[in-house]
Amino acid sequence: MDYLDGALSQDEKVRVEQHLASHAEDAELMHDLKVALGAAKEWHESEPLQVGQNFWPALRDNLGPAPKRSAWSKFRNQMAGAFSPSPATRISMGAALAAVVLAMSAFLFAPQNATKPAVADLSAADKMFIQQSVEKHEVYVQSAPLPGDASTFETGEDDENEPEIP
Repeated sequence: MDYLDGALSQDEKVRVEQHLASHAEDAELMHDLKVALGAAKEWHESEPLQVGQNFWPALRDNLGPAPKRSAWSKFRNQMAGAFSPSPATRISMGAALAAVVLAMSAFLFAPQNATKPAVADLSAADKMFIQQSVEKHEVYVQSAPLPGDASTFETGEDDENEPEIP
């Protein structure tokens, strides 16, 4: 339509004309569009559309009465208007629904019969391993930090042994 209206740039117009020169079907369609557009402009200029003052009342009279609505459709429309929540109410309702879904999923998907193993259920080897691990941990916690240990970074104790960077 921009081509027909003359709204294309010179480069775009040349490209369209080259395309039309090599595609006969598109050129024929463009010719038909030019003829139809010209006829529409001539018709509009010769006979502009005029509506009389009694157009709308006459149209209303010719349409006849409005179709009857069922009691159900009247009720449905009234209820739809009565329950139109505001955006704040919709957000609150959405948050409440999300909380209910989260609570239900936590209840439904919680582990069933989850119990911690009693110390009596552990084998002698497991009990010995746990005891040795606890003793090693206690020795480590009470020992002095090793050079380069993470605790020396916090206290700065290891800084005097480090060479200065110029």
